Amino acid sequence: MKLINEEGKAIGCSEVRRFDALSEERLQILKLLGKGPAYAVEVANSLGLSVQTTYYHIKVLEKAGLIKFVDYKEKNGGVAKRYATTAQSFAIVVDNRWKDSTFEPKKIPKLLEPFVGNGFFNGMVVVGSPDPHGKHRARASETGILELAMLLGRYSEPVFPIYKLDTQTNKEDKEGNLILAGGPKVNTLVAEINDKLPIRYTRDNAEVYSSVSKKTYSGNIGVVELVANPFAKTKFVLVVSGLNQNGTRAAVLAVVKHPEWFTGSRIAIVVEGFDEDGDGQVDGVERLE
Repeated sequence: MKLINEEGKAIGCSEVRRFDALSEERLQILKLLGKGPAYAVEVANSLGLSVQTTYYHIKVLEKAGLIKFVDYKEKNGGVAKRYATTAQSFAIVVDNRWKDSTFEPKKIPKLLEPFVGNGFFNGMVVVGSPDPHGKHRARASETGILELAMLLGRYSEPVFPIYKLDTQTNKEDKEGNLILAGGPKVNTLVAEINDKLPIRYTRDNAEVYSSVSKKTYSGNIGVVELVANPFAKTKFVLVVSGLNQNGTRAAVLAVVKHPEWFTGSRIAIVVEGFDEDGDGQVDGVERLE
């Protein structure tokens, strides 16, 4: 859950169910681990505690669900464990009579509605493999999709795995909700469904053809379209792609910066990317249809 302050700002929060876990020393350990994961020895040294006492407090905090084991390393024949807090903040509920809140969560953009259920991400992001693959032996580098992932994080909690490479997907993956990044040269799943898209790539992947406007486009062209999943009609596929890397970035920018473009009954648009500040990277986008 989230804790909302008077300014409307939020922070991750978890309820404290064992009050006896909150001694003065354990509160200090929580504050320290809240700054970042640490090993028990590091905690002991920072707070001036013995390692044995620190491990005792850590076990109590872990049993109470306030901290968690993250990873370990082998050192001098032993194992050193590292811990982190389970939330950014903790709340003590002394009166359990919850009331309706006036706080309204952010409205999910229509484009992303099929991929968010009960506050969790309901789908799979599929990106092209960075290794040569497919009939074009292409390498994908769709790092721009990270901005789309951050947008999804505003409206949903992750359910792992969040993404797979196109070369890793199986029949079960294909029958779920899919977000496909990149054009058919770098993403084989986009190539598989290309003929079923309202805006699709020509056979040589040099142009984009719109069956809606009957127009053909070339250049730094990006495409965003939401369609029924051809592999499972009750699911959806969101294609965020381009004729090249700049085109895919333009498509991502359209989703992130212009949710108002995706409010109609048909979600299928063509965009063009521009380098507005001359730094060699696409940072502006215009809608062509």
